[in-house]
Amino acid sequence: MANQKINHNERYMLRGALKKNGFDRWRLVTNGVNVVSGEELAFFIEFYVVNPAVSPEECVLGFKNRAAISEDDLHAALTGASGAADGSSEPLVKPSFAMVKAGVLRENGKQMNVYYPASQIQVGHTDLLFKVGTDESNYCSLTTTSTYGTVNVSKMDLVEHPEILGQSGKMSWNLRYSKQIGFTPDYKGKKLNWSVSGAKTVFEGKIILDGEEYEVTSPRSNGYFDKSWGKELTSSFFHLSSSRLTSIINGKVLPDSCFVVQGVYNDSLSVLVSLNGKNIEFNAKKPKRYELTYDLFEMPSDGEEESKFHWSVSASDKTYVVDVDCYCNTKTMFLRKYECPEGNRKVLCIAGSGSGTGELRLYRKIKKNLELIEHVRIANMLCEYGDIELPVV
Repeated sequence: MANQKINHNERYMLRGALKKNGFDRWRLVTNGVNVVSGEELAFFIEFYVVNPAVSPEECVLGFKNRAAISEDDLHAALTGASGAADGSSEPLVKPSFAMVKAGVLRENGKQMNVYYPASQIQVGHTDLLFKVGTDESNYCSLTTTSTYGTVNVSKMDLVEHPEILGQSGKMSWNLRYSKQIGFTPDYKGKKLNWSVSGAKTVFEGKIILDGEEYEVTSPRSNGYFDKSWGKELTSSFFHLSSSRLTSIINGKVLPDSCFVVQGVYNDSLSVLVSLNGKNIEFNAKKPKRYELTYDLFEMPSDGEEESKFHWSVSASDKTYVVDVDCYCNTKTMFLRKYECPEGNRKVLCIAGSGSGTGELRLYRKIKKNLELIEHVRIANMLCEYGDIELPVV
């Protein structure tokens, strides 16, 4: 079980230079079951802060329309005079905001993004990790053991403010959680840091999405909790994780097990595996200590099967080899967008699904031979990839 002592890196990290040039992001993922239909969905809740000291009293979004037209240019345009400035020219700005992003990973999934000025952020030194909002009707909170909140975006909000980069809808949640398995040390880089203290996290409570209630229970939550912060988002994103594992060797469910693969950090990935209480870790901070190969490609439809994405990862050191192969139907991948802290209209686009399946094999090296220690079937896998999208010049 993960150490219940609070990891300092779980707390708000935007101090010093990061207040004007940085981001902080908490991410929670859990499954919930529709109380009427029995449908199981993967939900995500994220708290994202960008450059809070740049504009603490007002949200600044880089995609908001700010046509650079002076009064003289406007007069010239109205009178038909030549030499008027091109109204399509817009200044690039550095974003500054707090955002709560919540939604569901599925075919035709959705993300609702609600923005707050940084002055509304509250952080604590006890169990409060993050809170934003001014009253009970619009605040969202995250503590060391619970999260509560509501995001509500109307169709008119999107028409009037397309820069919020999401869909319309309403989601509210009231959840308790307990982190069962974590990995240390955290990844620390010059521009980006990552902490995965809740690679296996159990959630309990209720989620309401567009009026439909979903029950979240510990045995089926398949929960995940991580945090990243720093100067810049990763330019290429790669993620796999699940705690719903079953041994193919003996057919037994592995309740005290999970795995996470994440990057790309300096052309490497962290590959973290916990099977029956034993951790095998390949940390991207020390890439010279292990060999790594990974790939991602789309398998087109052959007429009988739908198109799929295929992730493959192999990591090995002097003692162990970990091989991961997983698949996800292309149609279940849902696109999320994150405005980058450096501005310039750069956006990290991440396609993700919570319904990946696959297999994991763990081997021990014995001289020149490999001994199979465990062969695992993976279900309800969180599968994600992404890249930075640059503005069209």
